[in-house]
This record gives sequence, structure tokens and C-alpha cells, in this order.
Amino acid sequence: MWLSHHQSDINPYLELLLYKGRVQLATADALYSDGVEYTPAIGVLNDLKKFLPQVKSVLILGVGLGSTVSIIRKRGYNPAFTLVEIDKVVLRLALEFLSEDSEAKIDAVCNDAQVFVAENTKQHDLLFIDIFNSRTVPDFVSSLSFLSNCRKSIAPGGRVAFNYIINSEEEWVRTQKTFASVFPKHHVISSDINRLFIGEVV
Repeated sequence: MWLSHHQSDINPYLELLLYKGRVQLATADALYSDGVEYTPAIGVLNDLKKFLPQVKSVLILGVGLGSTVSIIRKRGYNPAFTLVEIDKVVLRLALEFLSEDSEAKIDAVCNDAQVFVAENTKQHDLLFIDIFNSRTVPDFVSSLSFLSNCRKSIAPGGRVAFNYIINSEEEWVRTQKTFASVFPKHHVISSDINRLFIGEVV
């Protein structure tokens, strides 16, 4: 069911939908958020099930409606969340929905993720990279410089999860090599059309 339409300088078409009791955030051709059924976040958190009890802080680059926060909270964990989103309209919508959870510890930052990680000095236990332009991962997200800066934002023993959709086989191969050079200890899992890199900082 259609709820409302929104637009911003970054996303000219955004709509909120209600589907099976969940609020979804969609663009003209992509789903950005799906409540507690957001499959990439579920895939990551299932994979990191044994690690989650150790997580005290989470950095999320690319927020949607905050599905990752909601799923972690639903599983009974309450780390400190830092949410970085370049689109102020998306971030505002996310904070509106997340405000229903009064106990969630959220620091929201409206900034370009590339700029944020280049300047960031705080380390987190878990970093989730979930940055898309429609169904495409922007080129900078899979660059050596960006991933290296992301690594600096992760505490020793921490984890990184990188949500990726394959649009070009050549780009996919290049991205795998770049990720492996920054996070040698890693593996890849599949979640529908998404590929999820899970890396560890050792």
C-alpha cells in the first residue's frame, strides 16, 4: 500500500510503502529498506550471530529507514549506533521511524560516507557498508582508498559487512580483489541478488 512520496536533491523519487505490516522505502527501481525483513542485514547478522554479543558500537554507512538498527534491536542487542547518510530526507525519515524505539542509542550524521570515513577517528566493533545509487554501488565504495579508510574505523577484532549487487562481472572480480587486499580474512555470502562481504580486522 502506498503511503507517501518524497524527493530530495539526491533522490528525485522516493516513496514509502506499507507491505505486510512493514514500512518500505523505495526508489523508482530499487528497495532501500524493508523493516525487520531487510534480507542483506538479516544475512549479515545471521552470519555474525556469535560475534554480536561483543558488539558495543556499530557504524552504518547508508541508512535507508534504519532496518539494520531495527533488526539488531529486535534480537535483543543495544549497541551505540552511528548512522551516516548523505540524503537528509532519507535520514529524516529513518529517524522518524527509529524514534519509536526510545532506548535505541543513535548518533545521526548527514554527510557523504566518503568524507566521513576519511575524517573519522573513532573505531567501531561493526561497520556495515550499505551504499547504493538505485541498484548500483557507487564506484568510490569499492575503491582501495575508501575501504582502507573504512578499515581504520573498525576496532581490532571488529567486523565489516559490505552489501554489493553484481551489475558487471568485471567490476565484481575487481571489487573482490580490492576487498581482499584490505581485509585478507574475509568470506562472501549470498542473499537473494546481493553479495555480502564479511571481513575481520586482525
